[in-house]
Amino acid sequence: MLHTIRALTGCLLIISLLAGAGQAGAADYTPGKLHNYSHEDGTVSKGDYQYSIFVPGDYDPKKPYPLVFYLHGGGKGRNHPSQGHRNMLSARLKDDKRSTDAGYSRNMPGSKGYILVSPVKPISYWKASVFKRLVTHVKSKVNIDENRIYVTGFSMGGQGTWFVACGNDGSYRIAAMMPLGAWGCHYIRPGKTRKTCKTLRTPTWVLHCPLDHVSKISEQLPLFQNHVDLGGYGRFTMIPGKGHKSRPPNDNEFLSLRMSWMLSQTYGTPFNYILQVNDGRIGKISSGKRPFTADSGRHGFYEPGTVVNITAPESKDGKSFTRWAGAKGKFSDAKSRSTSYKTTGGDGTISAIYGTEGYKLTVVGGKAKPASPRPGQVVTVIANSGKFYYWKTSTTLVDIAIPTDRSFQFAMPSADVTLTAQPKD
Repeated sequence: MLHTIRALTGCLLIISLLAGAGQAGAADYTPGKLHNYSHEDGTVSKGDYQYSIFVPGDYDPKKPYPLVFYLHGGGKGRNHPSQGHRNMLSARLKDDKRSTDAGYSRNMPGSKGYILVSPVKPISYWKASVFKRLVTHVKSKVNIDENRIYVTGFSMGGQGTWFVACGNDGSYRIAAMMPLGAWGCHYIRPGKTRKTCKTLRTPTWVLHCPLDHVSKISEQLPLFQNHVDLGGYGRFTMIPGKGHKSRPPNDNEFLSLRMSWMLSQTYGTPFNYILQVNDGRIGKISSGKRPFTADSGRHGFYEPGTVVNITAPESKDGKSFTRWAGAKGKFSDAKSRSTSYKTTGGDGTISAIYGTEGYKLTVVGGKAKPASPRPGQVVTVIANSGKFYYWKTSTTLVDIAIPTDRSFQFAMPSADVTLTAQPKD
């Protein structure tokens, strides 16, 4: 009997050790480094996406983490997960210092890094049904925040971003997405009504070069416009350049802004809209839920009704501060350099105004009212009737969230501004 008990105890011990080994195997990654899941080693089933995963160096499996998917482009496809992390995010995550152009911010004390998953596939379309299984597989390996799943990708990966959003069966939630130079968007079938459109709760920031002849912007614009027209929140950036791989100038800084915007969004909550502060900085947040202030302090991402403290220098180019100005929102004291501002719905820009002399506003292919605004005055711009395509601006002080809108408003900053209505070829 004693031998039997000892034998059973030994068996239970072995089973316990094997079970523990199995649980440890579920976390077969090294924080701060890339790990691959492949068909070759049997960690991913045939027919599912192979992928590489980056887990932050200070990852705590007891806490849920944001999850970012980067979908690669087409070409010859990719057949091994080690090829998946050749993208614009992987290299930026390796320092793990929370103050890089990967979207981290020193203004967010206690914030966690995000998990990056880079799936691969042979040349073919990204599929929502396979993406669904990928999300499930990742969830079995790491602790993720299911309300903070983000998707971005370039070319066919940009198309894939739309595919996995529009083809979502409700089994996963995309908190925000950024399609970059999306190819072949005419293949995507979005819902045409508020009831059938599946992207309306997903903020969307599109980037595309108008002269890209590989990924035609004419195919992506209707998809984006459908999203916006049905009530979705979106931004569209026209990338300067002439080719498929064109990038915005100073793209490291601009990528940080885009990533911060994306990471500030949480599914099922009010959208965090962009607040841009010209010639000043954002300070403490007086009130508001889920505030996210970017590393530069020039941008923040806030729900409507958030109250932020702002500060401007005493002078600029030898001219004294006079007041704050914006096309919307409310200042507690617009004449004070250090004051508070209450955000409203939609992206917004506020400017510190210096001096009293005028600056020149030039509108090519359109009209402005007033035509010669004083600094701080709200201007309405409208394109002339005819072959209007989109607006170009000479300065980042004027942020045009949707440049294809024929009309928009802004507060004249303390700088010369040229706006050009690009004709449609």
